[in-house]
Amino acid sequence: EHGIQRISNGDWNDMVVLGFVPRKKHKSVKKQGESVLNSAMACYVMNIYSELLFLTGKNEEAKSIKLKVKEQQKAIRSIWHDKWFKRAWLSEKLGWVGEDRLWLEPQPWTIIGKAASKEQQKILLDAIDNYCRKPSKIGAILMSSPIEDKTSVTESKGTGTNAGVWPSINGTLIWALSLINGEMAWDEWKKNTLAYHAETYPKIWYGIWSGPDTYNSIFSKHPGQTIFSDPNDDKDNGLLSLKINWTDFPVMNMHPHAWPLYTISKLIGIQFNYNTLKIHPVLPKKEYKFITPLIKLEKSNTGYSGEYKPKVFNRKEFTLEIKLDEEEINRSDFLIINGNKQDINIENDKIIWTGMVESKKSLIWELKIKNTNKRSDKQK
Repeated sequence: EHGIQRISNGDWNDMVVLGFVPRKKHKSVKKQGESVLNSAMACYVMNIYSELLFLTGKNEEAKSIKLKVKEQQKAIRSIWHDKWFKRAWLSEKLGWVGEDRLWLEPQPWTIIGKAASKEQQKILLDAIDNYCRKPSKIGAILMSSPIEDKTSVTESKGTGTNAGVWPSINGTLIWALSLINGEMAWDEWKKNTLAYHAETYPKIWYGIWSGPDTYNSIFSKHPGQTIFSDPNDDKDNGLLSLKINWTDFPVMNMHPHAWPLYTISKLIGIQFNYNTLKIHPVLPKKEYKFITPLIKLEKSNTGYSGEYKPKVFNRKEFTLEIKLDEEEINRSDFLIINGNKQDINIENDKIIWTGMVESKKSLIWELKIKNTNKRSDKQK
């Protein structure tokens, strides 16, 4: 109907269907319903798929996929609603979900999948910050406001998919924020850590050394905790109707542990393809080190340095691309690659080096930046 992907019986959030569709209409919604989340994510995934097709020589198929990506991006761009993107379309009679409140799940993917226009990104960023991030004492809230209609099959307000806090969704939010606002991305990263939860809710034993899939938000009677069946709650629907008490074992879920590790790589701005390493650091710190067996990056008062150590370089010619802000680009002095000094080659806002790397060697590099205390001739 709107040129976007199907929702089936739900995408990430089962309650999009279960909470808004009468049981007798589930079958028709599964056939007709459309998901903005699935579509925005597809833009990102299909673009990578097209690049892989190009690499294998399937150029026509790759071009066809690229065209589908553009079609999806255009369709999503048109599903804009004032300050955010709508969540899902169910049917002609049931209409759209996500017009009266911001649903967070699809919003980051519209940025990651390059569906949101620059203007939409700016407005969306403000909306997410004001409605989902700032009100929360920990990570961003899944919805700008909970659903309080007692006829809807949803959890109690501020819990689970009814405006709870989900590390899995906030992981994609940090990723998206890193593409447009490093300060906000870093703040959201910190708010989703176990340390931050421990300091904010010190009397709750979990969320300190490990945590659950979801935390209750400020909208809940029990913020900072996780889902449980409260006998004093007059809303006993959704997961609560199953008498699910996640407080029975509110630890060992991997999302609170894995996402901070994954998203720190987004703040460092690391991207790979078959013959290029791209680095676009947005972490707002003067000095830091990021060290893994595969890649290292260090920022100091003299510049940036790092090492890339794959098992083998499949192609001898390799490209290193470092994207920095204009001020740092202007202060860039020289580049050292595997011990050899190189001239600075600047294209737009990127420093680009292309050269030969022996197959079993690592790429060790250092970018020297002039001291800020000494003004350059250009600044004088």
